[in-house]
Amino acid sequence: MKLREIIVKNFRNLVDVTIPIEDTTVLVGENNSGKTALLDALRMALPQRSPAGRAIIFDEYDYHMSKVEDSPQTSEGIIIELWFREDEPDQWPKTLIQALQPIIQSDPNTSQYFIGLRLSSKYNQDSKEVSTQWEFLTLDGQPLRGNGGNPVNLNKFLSYIRLFYLSALRDSKDEFSPRSQFWGRILRDIKISDEKRNELREELSKLNNTLLQVDPRLEAVRLSLDNAQKVLALETGQNTSIQALPLKPVELMSKSEIVIRGRGSEVDFPLVRHGQGTQSLAVFFLFQAYIDVLLQPTFEPETEAILALEEPEAHLHPQAARALAANLDKVKSQKIISSHSPYFIQEIPFTQIRMFRRQGVSSKVLYLKRFFTAHLPNEPKLITFCQHNSGKFEYDDSTSILTLKGKMDDNESQGLLKSVNQENHNKIEQLYAESQLYLSDQELDNLETYAKRIRGEVLFARVWLMCEGQSEYLLLRYFADLLEKPLDQAGVTVIDFQNNGSPGAFVGLAKAFEIPWIMLCDNDQAGKGFINEIKKRGVTDDECEELARPLPEEGIDLEMFLVKNGFDQEYRQILSERNVTLTKQPGEDGFEDEIAKQIRKKKTDYTIALIQKLRESGADAARVPQFFAKAINDIVAKVN
Repeated sequence: MKLREIIVKNFRNLVDVTIPIEDTTVLVGENNSGKTALLDALRMALPQRSPAGRAIIFDEYDYHMSKVEDSPQTSEGIIIELWFREDEPDQWPKTLIQALQPIIQSDPNTSQYFIGLRLSSKYNQDSKEVSTQWEFLTLDGQPLRGNGGNPVNLNKFLSYIRLFYLSALRDSKDEFSPRSQFWGRILRDIKISDEKRNELREELSKLNNTLLQVDPRLEAVRLSLDNAQKVLALETGQNTSIQALPLKPVELMSKSEIVIRGRGSEVDFPLVRHGQGTQSLAVFFLFQAYIDVLLQPTFEPETEAILALEEPEAHLHPQAARALAANLDKVKSQKIISSHSPYFIQEIPFTQIRMFRRQGVSSKVLYLKRFFTAHLPNEPKLITFCQHNSGKFEYDDSTSILTLKGKMDDNESQGLLKSVNQENHNKIEQLYAESQLYLSDQELDNLETYAKRIRGEVLFARVWLMCEGQSEYLLLRYFADLLEKPLDQAGVTVIDFQNNGSPGAFVGLAKAFEIPWIMLCDNDQAGKGFINEIKKRGVTDDECEELARPLPEEGIDLEMFLVKNGFDQEYRQILSERNVTLTKQPGEDGFEDEIAKQIRKKKTDYTIALIQKLRESGADAARVPQFFAKAINDIVAKVN
């Protein structure tokens, strides 16, 4: 039973967000953008046990407030909805369905089971107090009545879904203590037969006596302490003894600790003596051990876990962060993870990423949509259209929602417009525009393959400056330094899209995650092809005019542009130093073409040499071509 959607309203800065949840979902975004708020909302909606009576779940600062006079009494009320759904019919075991029969519902359109749970909290004007309640829901979000509304259902449900939370400030001393949520339970659940327990007790007693006999002074200490019984009238006929170690196996196990041998060492050191990164990883894998060993025996055979984890990369070396991300699938639970690490994100598929972006007093959550929806009334022509295009278009009569799985083409758009009334044409047009952001499986595969190196960097950037290749990448960063506008400091990431995917795919990503961008390209056939590609992502002609910028001369590429814009002298020096002879002289026809032809043979190599020459000569902002200067100034201006 997997959580597939979270809806949060009026909880801190999450005013109205709907977030699809995968088996592994990674939350990214700047500080105070709502990542921890989401994990806290999840913790409150899935407590370890059903709160008794009128337990106070939320404090006053949990209610969304933006004005001085706002308070829980004036709030529209907190709503946290969790939707658990089958991914395919008959996925949930029959034993689970029977156990949770009062609250499990079936979607008539898909024949898939689901459970909807809502936690709500709102000030009640009649009782003059905040009313907080859990309710199980129907498909259209209405509270279940009858047996489905029985309060005992929550406790029953919570025995099948267990949420575990590990904060960014996790401490191995606490997590490996006898009272911790994982280690303590593992120790307390150790099964020892009576026969084995007695055998161990005898062996421990013998070992204790052996330890006490190694130094005669210990016996003198014991005899001295024996006087305490006489003074305090504690005489029991038993001598005072010294326990060098616990004599009960359970007491001995409670003092157990993890030891790890460092690389190249023969000494085992306690975990707390290792670095913070090692301790943090140990806590994470302790959770995995708990899931493997104790989860289902403690609760139900069908019980599943959800791990809410903050910043698993804390204190980890980059390679370790990447390795941890790559091994997440080995943890047998659903995982919702917040991260600030570009190294960790490198191993996370784009479809598993949820970006939190703060806008004023609230936040929005952005992600790559795999389907698009529109609310439309049931019309015979619409139903017929969906039947003729089944698999891509689906209509849910119970919710009046049309679902589009993929990118709508022009013919499909025209067909839909003919299938609905005139007043709903704007909804079809909006659905068409949204679907243009859809990235096909092939495009995603290409991005996963080629953009892996820069994935973390681009998702944490504030704006993107896209260019064709490595030569443009190097020049843009150097020219920005000459303009005293270093791109990293400004939050600008330069993407050489030909080495990492395609411009269309990156524009699709940028629009999905609402990242401002500008694209530079050659003014040749290839450059025009790049511009046409991004237009297919729903970029309008006006937007193209501003954002897609070919070099300012028909048919020109980067190498010829540089030769014609004042860098021919540096290139001539470089070619001479490399014993490359030019047949043309300055001023002769074909001279610039000959230089450009030579440097095209090793584009990146000659670009590096050009930058080195400019540095040696003390070049300043005056050497930056106007085309590049404007692009750099414009992209930096988009940061704020």
